[in-house]
Amino acid sequence: MGRTLTRFCHRPLPTAGTILLLGLLIREAFSFWTGHPYDFEIWIRTGYVVAHGANPYTQPWPPVPGVSFGYTSQDLPSAAYLPFWPDLFGGTYLVWEHIGGQNRFFLYFLLKQGPIAGDIATAWLLYRFVLRETGDLRAAVGALAFWSFFPYDIVIGSIWGQLDPVTNALLLAVLLLAEARAATRSIAWGLGVFIKWITAIFLPFELFRQRGWRRLWPLVALPLAAALTVLAFVVAGWGFGGVVATSTSEAGGGGGGMNYARLFGLAVISNPLRPIPFLYTALNDLWIPACVLAGWVAARWVRTGSPGQELRALLLIMAAFLLVRWGLNEQYFLYPFALLVADVYTLHPQRRRFLYYLVGVASAFLLINNMFGIWFAAPADPQAFTIVQAFDLSPVGGQIRYDLLDILSVLVTVALAQLVWLLVRDDPNPKPWLFYLWPSRTSPPPPLGAAAAKN
Repeated sequence: MGRTLTRFCHRPLPTAGTILLLGLLIREAFSFWTGHPYDFEIWIRTGYVVAHGANPYTQPWPPVPGVSFGYTSQDLPSAAYLPFWPDLFGGTYLVWEHIGGQNRFFLYFLLKQGPIAGDIATAWLLYRFVLRETGDLRAAVGALAFWSFFPYDIVIGSIWGQLDPVTNALLLAVLLLAEARAATRSIAWGLGVFIKWITAIFLPFELFRQRGWRRLWPLVALPLAAALTVLAFVVAGWGFGGVVATSTSEAGGGGGGMNYARLFGLAVISNPLRPIPFLYTALNDLWIPACVLAGWVAARWVRTGSPGQELRALLLIMAAFLLVRWGLNEQYFLYPFALLVADVYTLHPQRRRFLYYLVGVASAFLLINNMFGIWFAAPADPQAFTIVQAFDLSPVGGQIRYDLLDILSVLVTVALAQLVWLLVRDDPNPKPWLFYLWPSRTSPPPPLGAAAAKN
C-alpha cells in the first residue's frame, strides 16, 4: 500500500494544456444546444439587428425567423451594454450567414465562443498567478483544474451564455499587472468598462492608491470607454438616443436578484417602505458609496507592500459591491469565486471551507432560479421552456420556488457580509456563520483526573 501511494504521489502532473483542452471540450459540448431563453435570445436578436445595419438601442425587436427559440410571441430589448457586445454579436451573425448553412445550432455555437474564451483565459491566468506567487507547480495546476472543471462557471458561460467570463479574465489580468504603471491599469479598467461596466467599481481604489499627479490616470478610464463608444456609434452611423437609458438601467440593477434587494420587492416590506421619499433610489445607488469606501480601505492595504494585499483589495471591493448591488444576478459571482480561488491556492488554504460554502449557496440559488437547468435546453427542445412556465405558474410549485429563493437571498446576503468582514479582519480560517447555528460535534476534552487515571 505504501509503495503504491508513493508511486501515485510521484506521478507526473497533467500539463496545463491538457487540462485546458479538457475544460474547453466540456464547454463546447454544451455550447451549441443550450442557452438562456431570455438572455441568449437577446444576443441572437441583437446580432441580427446589427448585422442588418440597424441601431439595436432604439426599440425592442421581434423574433428572428428560423433562429429564435425563446419568447417567440413577443419583442425583446437589445443587449443592455455598450457597443462592444452588440458589434461582436452582429459580426458573428454575419459570419454565420456566410458560412453557417442556415444551421441555427452553429450560430448558437459561434455566439458562445466569447464567453468560453473568457473561461479558458480565466483558468490560465489563475495558473499563472498562483505559479508566480508560490512557485508551486502543483498548486498552480490545482487552481487551473478547479476553474477548468468548475460547474458553476460552465453553467454561466457555455450553457447560459452570459458575458461575464470575459471581464472576469480582464480582472485577473489586472491582478497580474499589480506592479504595472498606473496608466496601464487605468487603461485596462477603461477597456473593461467598454466591455461591461462592472470594472468601474475599481476606479476609486485606483484613485486612492496613487499619489501626486498619478492620481489623474484613473480619470482616463471613463473617457476612454466613452470615446470607444462614440467611435463605434459614428462608424456604424447610429444615433445616441437609446444607449444612455440602456447603460443607466444596467448600472442600476433594477432590484430583485440574489441578495437583500429581493426582499424589498415583497409586498409585506415594499408597501410600508415605498412611500418613504428617495429610499429606493438611495438603495439603487448604494453601490457607489460602498465601492468608494471599500476602495479607500483597500488602498491603505496595498500601500503596505505586504504579500497578497492586491488580491485582498480587489476581493474586498467586489464583495462590498455584490453585498449592496440592487439586482445581484448569478453571473456576478464568477468574480469573487475566481479571486477566492486565487487566494486559497496562494495564501489562505484554510479559506477553502468558506469558498465551498459560498459556492454551495450561490449554486443552490442558480439551480432553483433556473428550474434545475431544464429551460437551458430550450434551444434543442422548446418543450423545456413550456414545462418551466407551467411549473412557475402553478399555485404550489411556483410559490415553493419563490419562497426558497427568498430564503436563499438571505443566506447569500449573510455570506457576502461575512466575506467583507473576514477580509477586513484578514481572518485566515473563517467558519461560515451559518454553521454556528449547530453545536460542534467535537467531543469535549476529558477531565484531567480521567486522563491521569488512564495513564
